[in-house]
Amino acid sequence: MKESFTETLHLTFDGKFLTCKLIGDVEIDVHHVKADFEASQKITEGKKYLSLVLTSQDTSITSEAQKKSMTKEKYENAVAQAIVIHSRAQRLLGNFMVKFIKFPVPCQLFSSKEKAVKWLNNEWTKAGMN
Repeated sequence: MKESFTETLHLTFDGKFLTCKLIGDVEIDVHHVKADFEASQKITEGKKYLSLVLTSQDTSITSEAQKKSMTKEKYENAVAQAIVIHSRAQRLLGNFMVKFIKFPVPCQLFSSKEKAVKWLNNEWTKAGMN
C-alpha cells in the first residue's frame, strides 16, 4: 500500500481505493486543493481509482476551493467518490456540492465508511472495472 501526506490529508492507495483522510479539523482552501491533487496524482500513478474521503468532525471548504476542486481535471482518473461526513453542516454543504455544483464523477455522502465502501465497489462494477 502506498502512503503520502499533505498539510491537510493522509492519503493511502491500495491499487483500487484512494483513501483521503483529513488530518484534524481543517478548512480546505485553494492552496490545499492544489497540493492535495498533486499528491493524489503522484500516489495513484495515473491509474483509475475509487475516491474515499474521510472528513473530520469540523472539516469545511471555502467556496473558492470548492470551485477549484470540482474540475474534470481533478477527477480524470476517479471512477466515483464517496465522502464520509459527521455533521449536519457537512451534509448541507456536501449536498449543495453534489446536487448544484455537479461532481464530474458519481458522488455520494455517507455517515459510515462501511456504506461508502459498499457503494464505491458497486460503482466500480457498474463502470466495468472488475
